[in-house]
Amino acid sequence: MSKKINEGSYSVAFVQSRKKLQQLSPDKISKLTLLKYDWANNCFMVDSFGHEIEISYPEGKVSLKDSDENILSLPWQLILLNYLSSSKDEPMKNELVSYRDLPHGNVFYPNIKTHILEGLGKFFSNCDRNTVGNVLNKLGFAFIQSKADLAARAEFVPRVPVQIQFWEGEEGMPSSCQILFDRSIADQIHIEDAAALCYIIKELIIKLYSLEEII
Repeated sequence: MSKKINEGSYSVAFVQSRKKLQQLSPDKISKLTLLKYDWANNCFMVDSFGHEIEISYPEGKVSLKDSDENILSLPWQLILLNYLSSSKDEPMKNELVSYRDLPHGNVFYPNIKTHILEGLGKFFSNCDRNTVGNVLNKLGFAFIQSKADLAARAEFVPRVPVQIQFWEGEEGMPSSCQILFDRSIADQIHIEDAAALCYIIKELIIKLYSLEEII
């Protein structure tokens, strides 16, 4: 029997999201999220950043498929659960924007710029490019043509694509990073969840890069 996860300061948010989830039928959730529902095992299947994830219904337990060890961070689990309980059947706007361009994005953007974008920029200035490429591939990113020196795109979930871009530093100018979303992300997840998603991206890249370096 798996141990009950201590959701700590996120516990109230998990409870609220699960209550909303339980008010929707599996068919309705699948239509809104574009996620497959496994009727035999009573769970939704999610491919998120290179991980196969199951979300049980109606319990709303988030776990890795075929693994008893749940390495998913609580913010990652909560965003996925919130997506299932709150996603909308809205089309993509096909317009890439930074976090600060989202509604009320200016509130969190200074912290994102300082702690995430600048941190990833410094990371890029010292990293091995081949290893970074391997890391992004393992996280489900596909490389794309861009004005940036390195650009890649992935789906966090079907209605929430993410694009990450890196620029090489020049004399007097450090390397930099940008994380872009389709403007429709504001229809799919809460602005605070979008901020947490930026943190998740940074943590995944740097952590996996460290593991690749050890190997």
